Amino acid sequence: MIRATRRALFATPLATPALAQAPWPRRPITFIAPAAPGGATDILARVMGQSMSATLGQPVVVENRGGAAGTIATEAMAAAQPDGHTIGIGMISTLAVNPHIYRMRADVMRDLAHIGMIAKVPMVLLAQHALAEGGLAGFIARVRAAPDTITYGSAGAGSNVHIGMIAFLEAAGLRMVHVPYRGSGPMVIDLVAGNIQSGMTGTPAALPVLRDRRVTALGTTARERLSQTPDVPAIAETLPGFEAMQWYGIVAPVRTPPEVQARLAEAASIALRSPDVLARLADEGAQPTPMQPAEFSAFVAAELERWGAVARRNNLRPNE
Repeated sequence: MIRATRRALFATPLATPALAQAPWPRRPITFIAPAAPGGATDILARVMGQSMSATLGQPVVVENRGGAAGTIATEAMAAAQPDGHTIGIGMISTLAVNPHIYRMRADVMRDLAHIGMIAKVPMVLLAQHALAEGGLAGFIARVRAAPDTITYGSAGAGSNVHIGMIAFLEAAGLRMVHVPYRGSGPMVIDLVAGNIQSGMTGTPAALPVLRDRRVTALGTTARERLSQTPDVPAIAETLPGFEAMQWYGIVAPVRTPPEVQARLAEAASIALRSPDVLARLADEGAQPTPMQPAEFSAFVAAELERWGAVARRNNLRPNE
């Protein structure tokens, strides 16, 4: 009788509800960054991933998937197994611009769970030294005098920095030649090498080349000057009211279990309260902007409408 009882006990170790559900996370979490290494997207993913790893007890491994301004990565995130082991960066380009200019297999409102906002990042307009003489006013005058001849680079058609540049060109009444790249990192390398004449990128990718004075910073897209670059004027000082900010959040497949989504949101919230993370974001010029899932989802919906109007007004198409 004792032997039978022992056999029964060891034959049903998962009978209780607490043991019936497999723990999460069970293995490393893949964090998809929809851009090449070196730009703001990649840097923010790595900073957040490192902190979230400590909270969740599993490595958060960044996987870079550039191309098509993040469309490839967004579709991969939406199609991933919804078990909480694949998350990704969602940003102004992938969630608010790309749906208007690319044929996407994913619906950013229906196929993705909006876990939370991370940060807003100002952009910096950079140019070759000769083109930047006389500051932003001089640059605008040169471009206006030679429409459709001066080049600018971006991280790809519809990317964060491309839409920021479009906003600047609209505000200044300029026409330039767009040269798309697979990320901000490759674009900045080509700008420094002199293969393009100007470009816009987020502060994380801009700061290293500005410190080395390899190109000139004409202005930032925040309303006020940045503490990291106090000598660089805000574009709004020349074009009153101008502002164009990148924004970044975390997304996951929409069928990810609600309790897992909640834990991901909590881990991101903890990261954005960490002194180490806040210091690192400040070093990169990023402005922490925590939002919980419902608020972030409403924000995405509003941005989708806002930037769709810009895309239609400028007849944006892939690889322009």
